[in-house]
Amino acid sequence: MNVETINREAADTSKGFRLQKIRAIKLMFDTINKGINSIFFTAIENVEDVSHRIIENGQQIDYYEEDKNYSLDGSFTIFSPPVINTLVSFFDIFVEGYRSSNSVYLGFYTTRAIGKERKKTLKNGEELTLPKDSVLFLLNSAEPIANALAQAIKSILVEEYERQYVGKKTDGNLKTLKEQSIDDFKLFLSKISWSFGQEDEVALKDTVIQLIKNSPLHNVSHANKENIIFTLLMEKLDEKQNHKNLYEKFVNSSDVKLIFKEAESEESELSMDPTWSEIEKLKSELTDMRNLEEKFKSVISDYPNKKLEHLARKACRSKIEESDSNKTFLSLKYRVLEACNDYFFEINYKEPADQDELDQVIRGLFQSSIDSIKELKKDYSYTLSNEKLIEGVVLDLFDSCFLAFDEVENEQ
Repeated sequence: MNVETINREAADTSKGFRLQKIRAIKLMFDTINKGINSIFFTAIENVEDVSHRIIENGQQIDYYEEDKNYSLDGSFTIFSPPVINTLVSFFDIFVEGYRSSNSVYLGFYTTRAIGKERKKTLKNGEELTLPKDSVLFLLNSAEPIANALAQAIKSILVEEYERQYVGKKTDGNLKTLKEQSIDDFKLFLSKISWSFGQEDEVALKDTVIQLIKNSPLHNVSHANKENIIFTLLMEKLDEKQNHKNLYEKFVNSSDVKLIFKEAESEESELSMDPTWSEIEKLKSELTDMRNLEEKFKSVISDYPNKKLEHLARKACRSKIEESDSNKTFLSLKYRVLEACNDYFFEINYKEPADQDELDQVIRGLFQSSIDSIKELKKDYSYTLSNEKLIEGVVLDLFDSCFLAFDEVENEQ
């Protein structure tokens, strides 16, 4: 019988989208680097943050992971909302068709450390018998789970499950949870691997780059192209996620092999534009802290809000593309800044007087930047450089304090 449960996919705004993608890529290479001819299918934001299915010797193994990228100035306990919400979600997975299989595994990955529970009473007044050690520390250890500990966790989970289904037309798998024996509940807990104090997205990327370098797919043609392969894989995960068909959302082992093949024809990062570090140096000189909207409104106060929202989304998209790319993106960003400054200072620029003139300036900045990058590509390689991406970079330069419409005339 299919039980209707709550969709929690958009519930947690702190998931750390970039961390999910890098974790997904790491799981792919963990499988590839075992040296076994396995087929895998990996997706983000599907059943959980990361879904990783392996087909090995005719056997299917499924792994579902929740990733929590939080600041390091806190810690998690069994009562922390990200932990207990994950347990509710994992229990639904365990019950709904997976509990009969020994080849389904669940994982919780976070940058935060483990804390010690202070709370010992549920909201309904029930007193809990908690161990001296942290509950999560004990779950994370290799020791068998004691019945008393399992019962305490079950009570915490029941209360949270009830809270989440208040006012809903369904109570999900609450009845199953309440009636489950301690042995069966311990089996559920044993399916979960807990990983605390793990690498953040910066350190994890370095780990993945090393995995790419050590991969059996890597050969002499891929030397110094590991960042290119990483960027192409990140882009592939984004592309796949936009598909509506469930099966098209997965990056498979063949996709990874094709990306390695594609990277062979890419220019090595040794021939990349060397100006990538200049954009970082310029950040220390910035004084105009206005965002994109404020800069547009400073010259045209009645500039349409809807259009500004559209442009701001493009700028935001550029920030995401930058975080997912390699040093060549920073070089491209610096060159676009140069092209925009050339536009401002090498023509008889006047501050726009109305919306049409401001739109004309933006189009001019776009075209000058596109033409400049097209010329630079005769000598340098940029992993990403399409025209839409360049337009986003121009808008991000306004949002990131590098450019303004009303300061140029004063500097000429």
